[in-house]
Amino acid sequence: MYAIIRASGHQEKVSPGEVIMVNRLKQVVGDQVTFVPLVLSKDDGTTITDKADLEARAKVVGTIREHVKGDKVDIYQYRSKTGYRRHTGHRQPLTVVEISEIQFDGETFHAPEPEPEPEKPEKAEKAEKADKPAKGKAKATDKAKGKKVTKAKAAAKKPAKEAAPAAEAAGDAAGDEE
Repeated sequence: MYAIIRASGHQEKVSPGEVIMVNRLKQVVGDQVTFVPLVLSKDDGTTITDKADLEARAKVVGTIREHVKGDKVDIYQYRSKTGYRRHTGHRQPLTVVEISEIQFDGETFHAPEPEPEPEKPEKAEKAEKADKPAKGKAKATDKAKGKKVTKAKAAAKKPAKEAAPAAEAAGDAAGDEE
């Protein structure tokens, strides 16, 4: 079901649960606002457009959520060969309205309730985090310098250290032959 309403000189197509922005209204945040629909369309396909019928039996109820300012509109004025340049701006004051229900002939149409997401128990989430391996490279410490190095750097240093005793042993063996 939807309705077309007149709000602050503009026409808006609304249905229950929608959030619309209209020109600034005088009511305060949290107040309910009632609009008279211009056109009402039901789910079964019927459309009501009779002005007297809608004024007497239909209304759209909304709640004011907040008052905001719209996006800035820059205005430039320029006249050639006269040196006339002018720059101004404007931010339109707006009101955010949530449409809570549409009423017609004693029937009230509300917004559909959103389905809640299934919640996981906190213990299960902590257990899942503990089971997962840590992402990224693990750090190892270089004992000689006291700095943290990656596993790749630590692995690169080990063969060099192991190669030195092997070279000394090879040198001793070469010296024994002479």
